[in-house]
Amino acid sequence: MKTKAFIQSVAPQPSTLSELRRVHAWAETDGYFGLYAYATQSGVVAFDLAFGAGFWQDVQSRWLFGIDYGRTQPQALRSMIGKSNAEVRIHDGAWVVENDGFLPRHDFHMKTSFLINSNESRFGMVVGSGNFSSNGLRHAAECGASFHTSTHSEFKEAFCSAMEAAESLWNTAAPAQDIIEAYEQRWKSSAVIEAAGLTDPTPNYDDVEAFWIEAGYVTRNRGADRPGNQIDMPRGMNRYFGFNAPDSLAVNSIIGSVTFEPPTGGLVSNNLRLGNNLMEKVSLPIPETHGFDMYDGKVLVFSPTNGRFRMWALEAADFEAAFGHRLGGVRAMGSGRRYGYIK
Repeated sequence: MKTKAFIQSVAPQPSTLSELRRVHAWAETDGYFGLYAYATQSGVVAFDLAFGAGFWQDVQSRWLFGIDYGRTQPQALRSMIGKSNAEVRIHDGAWVVENDGFLPRHDFHMKTSFLINSNESRFGMVVGSGNFSSNGLRHAAECGASFHTSTHSEFKEAFCSAMEAAESLWNTAAPAQDIIEAYEQRWKSSAVIEAAGLTDPTPNYDDVEAFWIEAGYVTRNRGADRPGNQIDMPRGMNRYFGFNAPDSLAVNSIIGSVTFEPPTGGLVSNNLRLGNNLMEKVSLPIPETHGFDMYDGKVLVFSPTNGRFRMWALEAADFEAAFGHRLGGVRAMGSGRRYGYIK
């Protein structure tokens, strides 16, 4: 049996996602079983980018997620439910979805995948500390290990019992499509980020310490195998960046140049413009070279400093933990994406 332990995010160590790909390629997987405590949009996109459309066409996959404490994003579940040859269930979902705060009666902390080719007797498993988010799968500092064998005796001795235990969890879980409507409705109503009424006072933008916007799905403007970096923002967002574009501005006009200060890679200046769809568009720093794994599903935070904008891309739960008690003027776009400023 081959084994490999790793510490993700420390070069040249592999990531959870690269180990999943490696074991998948070795096994020529025809059956995939993933169990994760929670899932985010960024995790779905990261997996898509790594495995490609062929995975969903060729592999029968099962996914068991938790919704404990509302950490799983409903849109991530909807995306997974819509994948070809994929079946999605929720651990104790019928119980958890009915409880305030989505409190579980038994915490679900799984973070593992089984990769099987039963015809060729190839068995693999990747386990670690990372959840089904882009951070957990490839970007954050996480630990993990992979195992694979081509003999039934080693499979039975090493991790057959773990797979049988996982099957028992699967058998008692709720189909995701049975609870997604209730979960999404209650998740939105219980979220810290709530869109406020239009009577909220307009802030003095010079005094705004920071502002934010949910990125949602980011079009893959850089190719199907790379995360996108161009986002649409609501008209008027330019004021947060220090501009005052007139209502009569013609489409495709440049509003001004914005200088971003990402975590790494130096300053990046790009034009903010008014698009054909009357949304304000800007290209963000390239994720791979400027300290981000991706923008999909993240909350983007911008803090003005000396004429430039320091920026972060946070998972929703991390954003709410850091800034949820300081939000002001929360607005919602027609797509449901929210934005506002930080007091």
